[in-house]
Amino acid sequence: MTPQTYAIVTYGCQMNEHDSEIMAGLLESRGLARVEDETGADVVLFNTCTVRDGAEHRAYGRIDTLRGAKRANPDMILAVCGCSAQDKGQELLERFPHIDLVVGTRDYVNIDQLVEEVRRSHQRFVAIDDVDKPLSLPVVPARRSSLKAFVNIMFGCNNRCTFCIVPKTRGEEYSRPLDEIVEEVRRLVAQGFREVCLLGQNVNSYLDAQRHDFSDLLHALDEIDGLWRIRYTTSNPKSARHRHLAAIAECSKVMENLHLPVQSGNNRILRAMKRAYNIERYKFLVALYRDLVPGGALTTDMIVGFPTETEAEFSDTMRLVEQMRFDQQFMFMYSPRRGTVAADTLRNDVPLAAKKDRLQRLITLQEEISLELNRAEEGRVHEVLVEGPSRRGDDLMGRTRTDKTVVFPGDPALVGQLVPVRIAQACGHTLRGELVGADAAKVAAG
Repeated sequence: MTPQTYAIVTYGCQMNEHDSEIMAGLLESRGLARVEDETGADVVLFNTCTVRDGAEHRAYGRIDTLRGAKRANPDMILAVCGCSAQDKGQELLERFPHIDLVVGTRDYVNIDQLVEEVRRSHQRFVAIDDVDKPLSLPVVPARRSSLKAFVNIMFGCNNRCTFCIVPKTRGEEYSRPLDEIVEEVRRLVAQGFREVCLLGQNVNSYLDAQRHDFSDLLHALDEIDGLWRIRYTTSNPKSARHRHLAAIAECSKVMENLHLPVQSGNNRILRAMKRAYNIERYKFLVALYRDLVPGGALTTDMIVGFPTETEAEFSDTMRLVEQMRFDQQFMFMYSPRRGTVAADTLRNDVPLAAKKDRLQRLITLQEEISLELNRAEEGRVHEVLVEGPSRRGDDLMGRTRTDKTVVFPGDPALVGQLVPVRIAQACGHTLRGELVGADAAKVAAG
């Protein structure tokens, strides 16, 4: 039976989200229509993440739930893609006998052909090639938004952080040519997109064959007429330079929010993680950013309970958070990942109870800081890009230049526009606001 519908379940980072958009585009080019309920789809793709233990186990649990659907419809094609597929390979076919296909991080661009081969041959197989082979992107992503678009600027990672599996699953760094990226963004703007988010494991280490660096790329994209906003993720303190931080201030379309993962507030732990910078360097970079970009937002990643971390060393992390006053953090308990240096050579000796306690204390501190920073926004007017209805559907939702979520009453016709919004009330993760100017008058009259 020829497949008619597909569903994609995505775990992990924005790069995985964009990979799913590319796979969706390839399947739709073959005439398949997307459905949200994977239990009734003809083709189901699980795009997995192996960076965190929790994300991987959630994916495996959901894959298990389709055993019954596969028995009821043997023609259903189930595929596991992404980093976990690249890492585990044949092991996944053995673990999940109802899975037909395992697709690595260099082979997902052939997903339409691979699905067709499964349908034709009725054979289960693994498609995992050399993780460092050149990757040619088909420009056919089926994006869920018509306003904001992800754009890959580079692939892979040359760092060797001891806790991270990414170099094994994503390969060595390769930067796309600057001109190719600029042309892709021009096409997106012509299609009506107004914001792009540049993707890479370490975007600020971008360097193409012509020696264009990340600052050069930001300035080139800033010149594109019709493009309103440029965001990017993720930066690494190791690769942060004055040119990169200055470009945020110099380019009017580059948003004033910097995600700069620190991972720990203790230098010994950073050395054990092989993060290639120290806390003094990190503080210098933050001070430089705040001097160049007054009022800019700062977010970070943090890992608690790394092997051998003591309570005193965790206290250094808490102290750093108090000093840096991050707008937001993504916080995790350390979990060993098979194939990483930390998992292979360090004993996971911090008790789980201690990890949970440290994580909760860190979350509590960050929530207090986030609320204080958000309350300081009350009364201020922000430029907000209206993205659509709020979750409850009664109001509109958009984001400030500093990437804070704002909910406010307004006409749905404002979706896709930049509007001024005065912040009326702050919560820990969301700001409530009200339109100002002519748009506010329309709401009042309506």
